[in-house]
Amino acid sequence: MRIGIVVDSACDLPRDFLDQHGVLVMPITLRIGERLIEDARDPKATQAFYRRQMDRKDEDFAESIPYSVEQIERLFLERLVLDYDYVFCLTITSERSPIYQHAMQASRTILTKYKAIRRQAGLPERFGLAVLSTRNLFTGQAVPVAEAVRLIRAGGAPSEIGARLRQLIEQTHTYLVPADLFHIYKRASRKGDSSLSWTSYTLGSWLDMKPILHCHCDVTRTVDKVRGFEVGVGKLFAGLARQIEGGLSAPVVCLSYGGEPEQVEALPGYAHFAETAAAHHTNILIAPMSKTAAVNVGPGAISAAFAAVSPTIH
Repeated sequence: MRIGIVVDSACDLPRDFLDQHGVLVMPITLRIGERLIEDARDPKATQAFYRRQMDRKDEDFAESIPYSVEQIERLFLERLVLDYDYVFCLTITSERSPIYQHAMQASRTILTKYKAIRRQAGLPERFGLAVLSTRNLFTGQAVPVAEAVRLIRAGGAPSEIGARLRQLIEQTHTYLVPADLFHIYKRASRKGDSSLSWTSYTLGSWLDMKPILHCHCDVTRTVDKVRGFEVGVGKLFAGLARQIEGGLSAPVVCLSYGGEPEQVEALPGYAHFAETAAAHHTNILIAPMSKTAAVNVGPGAISAAFAAVSPTIH
């Protein structure tokens, strides 16, 4: 059985990983002032975006526009129902974006129209589709996608993979350390998110205090505050190393960085974290943070995610 995976472009996985495993990306359009820019996880375009756009600090300069219901329908009916026999669509948390709702709406039309399309192409009529909210953000989306790839390569059946992904989604934890608080505060406040208050933003800017943010099952909150970005990053990597030693539900840690991914290895604490991961046969996937993430958390931020039954990182 041909099993495919579709994600939106907020999913922080390396482009070569996506291409190698045939993971299809639904682009998200960003409105930057009067300009429309597509986020399709192109590494060069992402780095150019950071250089050209992210030094601006205008409260209303950016917003994201996800794939519409009609665009998702066309993607499936013109391509995916022909290329695959079963597709998993894994989206950013439904609390932050309408992509999940759009995909669910589209799925109803897709499942009423695919038979005639496959019959005309000489394919067996049977086709399956599962739309899952990862209930997470950025690298938190990446963890279940990486596990889905592993399970497909191991020959798993759709029912087994679906059950495993639903379990893993509930165990996935994302942590983020921002380099600058402006974008997080402005974007979060516009969306009614209280994870960073005005007082915390103002004091944090004065004192160089950085929050360590945690997202789990649709909820984002501040779990710690440190003085200085490098201190926060060092604490994050030390916690990730402890978590690997304590046990993971899937053998992968996903990282993303709001800059050149090669710079991650030089960050405080990374070397020990990487040694611990290698000793425990844990894969590290490092990606440039998506443009979509960047307009929400700003350049220079680092995000990390893993799945565990008992998180010990904080």
